Amino acid sequence: MTRVLVFNEPDVFQIMDVHEDPAAIITAVNSGNWMKYLPAERGPLYASQQDELVIITHYANPSPIVRPKVSRREMQVLQMLAEGLTASQIALQMGVKPRTVRGYVARLKARLGAQTGQQLLARAVALGLLKLNIQQ
Repeated sequence: MTRVLVFNEPDVFQIMDVHEDPAAIITAVNSGNWMKYLPAERGPLYASQQDELVIITHYANPSPIVRPKVSRREMQVLQMLAEGLTASQIALQMGVKPRTVRGYVARLKARLGAQTGQQLLARAVALGLLKLNIQQ
């Protein structure tokens, strides 16, 4: 079973499980044969692997992904956002004011080119800054 993350749009993604080897999925998608896995998607699509996760996007990135520099505190905020915590809850856990947390989030959005919280998390996953821990 392979976990597949599909970015339909920059800030919209879906997760699915595919009963196939990651290499087979990547080869099929990158050769234009994605219809077996994603019949409703329009191409072209491109696939790559991040650990045990296969990531499928509508854009090719032949050059290595350059990860933006993110401070330790920003990384803490990013992980807590991924857990579903609000700015107030994060502030309480970190011992700072909610305004400080909102500042971290604004800087993260600027560095990752995101406009929404969901887009921020999606881009963090795509860049390998954040790993998905999905329970079944």
